[in-house]
This record gives sequence, C-alpha cells and structure tokens, in this order.
Amino acid sequence: MRDQKLRSAVPHGHWKTTTFIAGLRLTGIVAPMVLDSPINGRSFQTYVDRILVPDLRPGDIVIMDNLGSHKGPGV
Repeated sequence: MRDQKLRSAVPHGHWKTTTFIAGLRLTGIVAPMVLDSPINGRSFQTYVDRILVPDLRPGDIVIMDNLGSHKGPGV
C-alpha cells in the first residue's frame, strides 16, 4: 500500500564483525582467511607470514590499501 509505514521486526543483540581476507589471481581466490573479529595489525601480520607469503609465486604483485593494519613494520 502506498503512503503507509512499513512495520517489521528487526533482530536485536550483540553484533559481531567477521573479517574475510584473501588474495586474488586470474585463476581465482588464494590464501583465504576468516576472522571472527575486526582485522588489526597483529592478525594481518600473522595472515601475511603464515598464509599469504607461502602461497606467493614469482611475479605476483601484492597491493594493499591505506588500512591501518597494513602499515606494520613487518608488512
């Protein structure tokens, strides 16, 4: 019906952040990782060291944006 408010139930409660991070090649997604929290510098460094770097091949290019967790000295 036009010109009437829509009333509907909405969920309430504690909202959690889930972070998905991965690499992308022409052949598909590589080095995926899911966190049940926001990403931070420590978790990103762990991802780079343990998941991304072992999956890199000669000639791969890694591009990161200006996110704070990308700015750690080890990255």
